[in-house]
Amino acid sequence: MRALLAVVLPAFALATLAPRSAAAAPNVDRRGFQFEGQFGVAACIPGKADCKKADSVGEALIGKTGPSFGMGFTVGFRPIKQFLIGGAYNLGLFNPDYRNVGGFDVYKSAYQNSVFGVLRAILPIWRLDLGLELAPGWSRQAFTIREGYVGGLTKEYSQGFALKLGPVVDIYITKHVFVGAKLDFIFNFHRQICHEFSNGSKSCEPKSDKNQASVHQMIAGFHVGATF
Repeated sequence: MRALLAVVLPAFALATLAPRSAAAAPNVDRRGFQFEGQFGVAACIPGKADCKKADSVGEALIGKTGPSFGMGFTVGFRPIKQFLIGGAYNLGLFNPDYRNVGGFDVYKSAYQNSVFGVLRAILPIWRLDLGLELAPGWSRQAFTIREGYVGGLTKEYSQGFALKLGPVVDIYITKHVFVGAKLDFIFNFHRQICHEFSNGSKSCEPKSDKNQASVHQMIAGFHVGATF
């Protein structure tokens, strides 16, 4: 949220201080193909699993699924300046810090890959674009486990339908280029939680309290792009 405000507030300040003549007729191209990048932080939102203290494979774990790096890319088309349709890819990393009663650091890494079809309504005001995005898609979330953990467990993962909702605020700094901030809420509706083992076997179940997946994800960060 702080990252979002750090970009949004200066953008509104620029809009307020701009000359009246520029505000009346900004030289901005809002139609055509649009490419965007988003870079910031990814955080855990509780879902089928919690973002902190849990149980795994019968052993009590204490810890949390902390934030880490998040990013995304969108390619779309604006037939009119108030609407964008396109596709998006998001990568959000987690920082899982869980230890069992023996002090073993269980998780090596955690991440989520997501792809979406994007529908975005946009309210253009002077050089500002105020957008609200709805994006159905698919995601895969994985927690990889360090070698030597009990039972030969190597990975927990889930995959399936996902829905992304999020506001975006941009300001055009040239005729084609804009900067701003974007906040994505990715809700995962995964039907199964799966476990992989070192011997190559796999087991899946509808829900388990003994894992860290599946959680939802938030990605917030700096947003930059161009319309051409």
